[in-house]
Amino acid sequence: MVSDLYLRQMVETATPVQLIGLLFRRGAELMAEAEEALTNKDLERAHEALTKAQRIVAELISSLDTEKGGELAVLLHRLYTFVWERLLHANLRKALEPLQEAKTVWSELQAIWQQVEATEGGA
Repeated sequence: MVSDLYLRQMVETATPVQLIGLLFRRGAELMAEAEEALTNKDLERAHEALTKAQRIVAELISSLDTEKGGELAVLLHRLYTFVWERLLHANLRKALEPLQEAKTVWSELQAIWQQVEATEGGA
């Protein structure tokens, strides 16, 4: 795990594109942690990881500007909402299936964002 000081410096100096990339990477880490915790029946750790992942997705949802982003922002809102809902169901049911569905969509979104970072020079 990244030290708090290093993380703070990364966030303070990151471009908006890089910040979103950081959110995607952290979200993926948390989902993997939740999957491991659920597999090992560590329900408290799973709950914490899933709740943190939901907060990241909620942050991405709240950052969307549907006026400026148009149809793309609307589509992203739907995809983020799907991920958020699947994480919620995984947490409520303590089940792997909805988490795996969330991870699949998240991985696709993250891969697309990595291309944006490379194009924008944010990687």
